[in-house]
Amino acid sequence: MSLFLSGLGLTAIAPVLCRKACAARGPQWAYTLGCMAAVMGPYFLLCTFVDMHTVLLLCVTVGAPFWIVERIRAARGKSRFTQGVIAFAVELAPIAVLLLVVRSFVAEAYVVPSSSMRPNLAVGNLVLVDKITYGLRYPLSNKLFLEISSPRRADVLVFRFPLDRSKPYIKRVIGIPGDLIEYRAGELYVNNVRVLDEDVERYEYVDEESGKPKVVTSRTEELGGARYKILHDIHAQELGRGTDFPDIPGCDRNDVGLKCLVPNDSFFVLGDNRGNSLDSRYWGFVPSHDIIGRALYSVSLDKMKFKFQRISN
Repeated sequence: MSLFLSGLGLTAIAPVLCRKACAARGPQWAYTLGCMAAVMGPYFLLCTFVDMHTVLLLCVTVGAPFWIVERIRAARGKSRFTQGVIAFAVELAPIAVLLLVVRSFVAEAYVVPSSSMRPNLAVGNLVLVDKITYGLRYPLSNKLFLEISSPRRADVLVFRFPLDRSKPYIKRVIGIPGDLIEYRAGELYVNNVRVLDEDVERYEYVDEESGKPKVVTSRTEELGGARYKILHDIHAQELGRGTDFPDIPGCDRNDVGLKCLVPNDSFFVLGDNRGNSLDSRYWGFVPSHDIIGRALYSVSLDKMKFKFQRISN
């Protein structure tokens, strides 16, 4: 919503600042700010309703040809073809190309939307997603064309939610292809070996859905050579039985819990907040073609100080 309001405000103020009268008699900086608002306002509004990647691709597709035309006309000593705000927007085409390349093949930012990854990631944390480690993908289809490596246990993964691929999710990889995963009364087993946890601590936070404070138990879990904190599932939820979630092929739900055999090219993921996470226990596995990248670093503001933390090995 804040992005929408920012776009609305910039779009509203743009006509005041980028008028011809302001360009002729007013300060140049005001006209420049007006042109910037006229470009960024609609951009922010579009990003509220359309995926930012699609918006950038549209900007490049429309703006790059005009930018090339302007460069050719300038080399031949001719006047500009575009004027005013349109000319300002055209000059931003190389920046759009750069952003598109970086977001497609290098890294992109992701804002954590829920408490499912507490205590490691809170609502609003900014996460840097590494898109190189696992391989390169085509921008729109997300199809892998150059595989470099595969997700490992304990990696924090950003992926498209299999039941609604328009939504990006963030969870931790627990099972890789061929693994046998069991979740018994809140305890986790991988290939018949219980995942060790220790260092029981008290943890408090405010749930963003109910607005009520919660007090849970924090533990340190060790998996795949990595150590990380989790919030213990003291209620050992019903794991989707009796809900609208479909049966999961390869999984068996019973009175004790859940047992799953991870299929090829898929991954079993859990939120670190085990008692408050919609994850593979409910809707199944993450196919490799839905992976966006590996969450590498998180940035948060704590007591007026920026906190920079690595979250995947």
